[in-house]
Amino acid sequence: MKKSAFLLIALFVGTIVTVVANQILTANTGGEADQQVAEIFVASVAIDIGEEITPEKVRLEQWPIDKIPEGSTGDFEGLEEKYAKQRFYTGEPIMPLKLMDDNWTTVPKNFSVVAMKASDVSIANLIQPGDRVDVLAFFEKSELVPQSMLKTVLMGVRVYALDGDTERRAGDDRPKRIQNIQLLIHKKDQQAWAYAGELGKIQLALGSDADYSTEDGSNQAAAEFLGWLDDYREAQQQAANQAKRDKDASRNRSRVTMMPKPKEEKKEEEDGFSMIKMVEGRMVEYWIVPGKLPVKIGEVGGDDTGSMNSSSTDSSTSRSQPRDTKDEGEYSYLNGEDSPLFQPPPERSGSINEQPRQSSY
Repeated sequence: MKKSAFLLIALFVGTIVTVVANQILTANTGGEADQQVAEIFVASVAIDIGEEITPEKVRLEQWPIDKIPEGSTGDFEGLEEKYAKQRFYTGEPIMPLKLMDDNWTTVPKNFSVVAMKASDVSIANLIQPGDRVDVLAFFEKSELVPQSMLKTVLMGVRVYALDGDTERRAGDDRPKRIQNIQLLIHKKDQQAWAYAGELGKIQLALGSDADYSTEDGSNQAAAEFLGWLDDYREAQQQAANQAKRDKDASRNRSRVTMMPKPKEEKKEEEDGFSMIKMVEGRMVEYWIVPGKLPVKIGEVGGDDTGSMNSSSTDSSTSRSQPRDTKDEGEYSYLNGEDSPLFQPPPERSGSINEQPRQSSY
């Protein structure tokens, strides 16, 4: 009886062990059969920044689907003619997100590298070579700028290097302090860059990978910025020209309305001669102009002046004002009783020897 009991117990335990073992084996076999894999491209060799992705540098490799990094691909068309934006190590999946269309580590045709001080950029420690940034500038109102404002000058330009280093670095490899930042811009955009640095204070902001290029490769934002300056400059020139025209018109009106009346020409003494005539003991001076009445200029003397004075006056007059014999006939009308200077002598009583004084003319 005891042997039978032990046999039954052993049989029961063996059965249980067998069942459990079968379940374990079934579970393991079923798991391997159900696991899915996919092929993705990984780096077959180390790929440095700026290197082109070629078939020789990548290989297809099977990875469990749940282990494949997001963005990996098994289609080489998405990798062809692309350049590494960062370093790839051997066996690392190649993701298009880490690639770029242009190799910014070499300066393309019609592009140039410009530099600025990193101390002027608040995000200097956040950017790396290959990143895209927007170039902004703060302008104060001036003759060329209509108002104080922050204006976008360039958009989506590539960071070429930091202190001349074009390699992207991470972690402890990143420089602790940056002196200069180099940007890659189209040659047609250099004028916009120069204006921004001359007229304003340049700043940088992290930008997107969107393409802001025009047909010739220059930056769309730069073209808009230069157009903005040109429009304001043209408006200023038109305003200046209009102000000049208004000023000239006002000046012309002033000349018409406020022009002083022409001064009456001062009558210059007309051609003639002076004549002194003794009248009642006074020497009377006249200014004689042909064809006009004599004008009395002044007189000197009194009634007690004798004939001696008359003769001396006459002689003095003749010396001071010589006569031209040819004028005798012309001024003959001044002599005699018909002369406008003639004054009849006053009637006097006295000796018969006193003769009335007559004019010498």
